[in-house]
Amino acid sequence: MSEADGTWGPPGVHAADLEGLRGAAHDRAVLAEARVMLARRLGVPPGEALQHLIWLARDLEMELPEAAAMVVQGGGVGTEGAVVAGRRPPRSEGPARRGMVSEAEDLLHQLAAEDTDGDSGIIAGLPEDPVARGLLEGALDSAAHLVPVRGSDGEVQDFLYAELNEAARDLFGRGAEDLKGQRLLRTDPGAALSGLFDEYVAVLEEGTTLDRDSIMYSTVQGGLSRSSRMSVRCVRVPTGVGISWRYHTGEDRSARRLERVERLALIGFGEWDLVTGQADWTPQMLANYGLAPDEVPPAPHDLPKVVADDDLPLVEEAVQTMFSRREPVEAEHRVIGKDGAPRHLWVFAEPVLDDSGLPVSINIVSQDITRRRGVERALAETRRQMLKQQARTAQERKVAVTLRRAILPDEGEVEALPGLRVAIQALAAESTARIGGDWFATRPMPDGRALFAIGDAAGHGLPAAASMARSRNGLLGLSCTGEPAGQLVGWLNELVGSMDPPATGTAIVGYYLPDRRVMEWTCAGHLPPILVRDGHAEPLEVYRDPMLGALPDWEYATISTELRRGDLLFLYTDGLVERRDTDLDERIERLTGILRESSAGPELALDEVLARMEHDRAADDTTMFALYVE
Repeated sequence: MSEADGTWGPPGVHAADLEGLRGAAHDRAVLAEARVMLARRLGVPPGEALQHLIWLARDLEMELPEAAAMVVQGGGVGTEGAVVAGRRPPRSEGPARRGMVSEAEDLLHQLAAEDTDGDSGIIAGLPEDPVARGLLEGALDSAAHLVPVRGSDGEVQDFLYAELNEAARDLFGRGAEDLKGQRLLRTDPGAALSGLFDEYVAVLEEGTTLDRDSIMYSTVQGGLSRSSRMSVRCVRVPTGVGISWRYHTGEDRSARRLERVERLALIGFGEWDLVTGQADWTPQMLANYGLAPDEVPPAPHDLPKVVADDDLPLVEEAVQTMFSRREPVEAEHRVIGKDGAPRHLWVFAEPVLDDSGLPVSINIVSQDITRRRGVERALAETRRQMLKQQARTAQERKVAVTLRRAILPDEGEVEALPGLRVAIQALAAESTARIGGDWFATRPMPDGRALFAIGDAAGHGLPAAASMARSRNGLLGLSCTGEPAGQLVGWLNELVGSMDPPATGTAIVGYYLPDRRVMEWTCAGHLPPILVRDGHAEPLEVYRDPMLGALPDWEYATISTELRRGDLLFLYTDGLVERRDTDLDERIERLTGILRESSAGPELALDEVLARMEHDRAADDTTMFALYVE
């Protein structure tokens, strides 16, 4: 169907494919750069910055790539970053615990050398001890009856578990069935390391009573350590000592969880006793107000002294409201740290009333929201800059639309070409943000030839419209030379490549010679024209010449194609066939099938293609150019 010396090339190497890949890669690169810039601006991790960018795009009713481009164009949209409130790292007891394990292993090694052959005889020879039995039966917590093991010098070397109650459990979960008849220090070396063993001996020999309400206790067994706060009581009984103990494991777990909540959320708790004047603040509460752990918290009437001057009236009113109306209050205020930087706190306080309705204490909770306020300020500045950039971009788009309308003639004003019936439909993108650089041109030449061209300047917006105007006007000016299409496109390539800023684009430029019905044309990276003849339609074969502006000094080939009366030549831009979710070759094949089944007239052919191609009007410009040979 055509006479050409080259081929279109293997599937998937069209210029439109490359342009789509470049566009997608550009969007990803801009998004990555915007995420990093916004993270630096807000003082947050890149993942959180991406979420804020998505919210900004939704708020401004913009596509995400467009919002990212505005952030990048704004240079980070601001110079001051958000203030990030620090969090205290969790406490680590690793080194101390490892030292305790080593010390306990040394002690166990020494105890292993002691003779225990007589232990069973000590247990068997014990007389009835009703005091010890009463202690075991009456204890609600873990309890044990210990009897001394003495050395040759009469000194107490260890204790034996003579009996344990059913509730008895040590830190490793062992009970009476595991511990009865065993030595205390061998099963629980922590008793010696903590000093409890010496205190048990003192109770045995001096008849005193040991009552420890809450101590931090650690022990080791089999190379594993366990720690917990515990309460312990020890009294003398006729045959030894009776001990009872309780581990505060659940309370400790709750305390650790609460400490983590305070540390991660920067929430502090405090209580003022109005009767005694004492205050009990958690470490995070002290940190929120910039106080060291050993400093005394301020009293309620002294609280305004640590508040920033501008926030004093607000805090004083809140304190007065709490005491006068005796109801909870909440307020935000700032405190000035020792480094001079303000810290934003959100405070909740409530009075605790006695039976007569008088306040006896005050509960107070504070949360450090410095980071949140810093991010909010940075986001507000970012949004303000994006709105300014959006206004500038809208103005540029308006100029681009005006320029496009001024440069391209209306479809009804297209010049008639000798020997051809021409139909053109040029549809601008519905989204002004996606207005591109589609262009077309026709001109009857003095020598009887008919010049026609279609092109697409890369990009969108004002730069693409400016490049389109220069390309089209440049071609029309160059056409006055009457040179072949290949030479015209070569000159046009140099013109596009020398633009500032640099530009690229695609084009098909051709002459129709009506006396011979021959088309002499050149393709610069553009999609292949489709020739419809006698109910058949096929894309024309073309040379793989590069797109405009890509390679300087390139010599473009001129292709000669013979036409017949009744032939329809269909030219188009990528907006008609390009979709990100579909292969380009499949779309061109579909277009070819529609043209094969379409009416012969150029106007009707354009209407049928437009109705059946289901192209995305919002994504890009679409230009269709039909030439009917008469």
